[in-house]
Amino acid sequence: MIRSHQAPAPSYRGASAHYLSPSRRDPVKVLSEEPVTRRVIGAALAAIGRTGPGPVSVLDIGAGTADGFALLTRPAPDAPPLVAPENLTYVGLDVDPEMVRTARVTVTSPSASFVLGDVRDRLPEGAFDLYLSCGVPYSHLTRDELVVALRSVLTAVATRGRRAAVVVDVLGRYSVEWRPRWDSERWDYAMSFFAGGGAAISEPMTFYSRPALDAVVDAAGEGSGARIVARSAVDRSVLVGRHTATGTFNPDAPRFRTLVNDLVREPGRVRAADLRFSPATDGAPADVLSWLAGFAGRWNRTLEPYTGSGPLDGAAAARLAHALLGLERAGGPGLGVGHSLTMTLVVEPA
Repeated sequence: MIRSHQAPAPSYRGASAHYLSPSRRDPVKVLSEEPVTRRVIGAALAAIGRTGPGPVSVLDIGAGTADGFALLTRPAPDAPPLVAPENLTYVGLDVDPEMVRTARVTVTSPSASFVLGDVRDRLPEGAFDLYLSCGVPYSHLTRDELVVALRSVLTAVATRGRRAAVVVDVLGRYSVEWRPRWDSERWDYAMSFFAGGGAAISEPMTFYSRPALDAVVDAAGEGSGARIVARSAVDRSVLVGRHTATGTFNPDAPRFRTLVNDLVREPGRVRAADLRFSPATDGAPADVLSWLAGFAGRWNRTLEPYTGSGPLDGAAAARLAHALLGLERAGGPGLGVGHSLTMTLVVEPA
């Protein structure tokens, strides 16, 4: 995580229990969210020519309990690790002492080290190939603080003299999870989805549209000595973000995440009609509303063959879960229409 200087620091004591809880890796996370993030990381490494057997150096900013290390080194069911552990030099940077302590105990690989520090200050030494973030750590910052943080990263790329990829992960402004709050870019975000005994935490977070994130990146580049040669973005978890399970911010939305998880784990509880999505028709820019309308059409057409009067049997539920998770794995166009908006920058010294 990264903590804003402008808000009282919340207590993250006990939060590690959530991040390490086996229940956190539910079917949606394993079959949709992790594949999208792996695809982003793989594309970032490919963009700088760091695939294959050669060494890869990664700085994970806001590393928490080292999800990034697992994504890099854990094989997928249908693919090898993105980076073999013996080829990886991984440094996890986090501002929270408990997260750093937990990561050091949990990850014992000699490829990994963990540092207590703030991205807005001096970065760890080393010329990194990938400046990674996952789990929306940059949304803890205000927009101005994010400019400072990204300028620090871009300046490091320029100073260390080699091309690198930078992954910027933030909360999407126009997620269905918080439809009633689309008119605000920063508000008090309750992490009421915690598992494993961690106490709920609430703190201000910043939510981004694509134009807002582009503007931050442009401002960060000014005076950094770096040149951004490419940028791309993707939305992750359009209908299955964690707060569609809690209903904390949009109680009128169907519990999409719970329903999709139940299709995998307890199919007899789910009727296809319960998963129908009615998109918003106002409150967001025209391109956002248009894309959500198109996604709703694809999602609802997928439900049609399964819509009947009763719960689905196991085989039908499995087929529907596979189809819906496939729609989610495709991701959104990088407009801020999902739980997270992830931008990848290819950067080199100017």
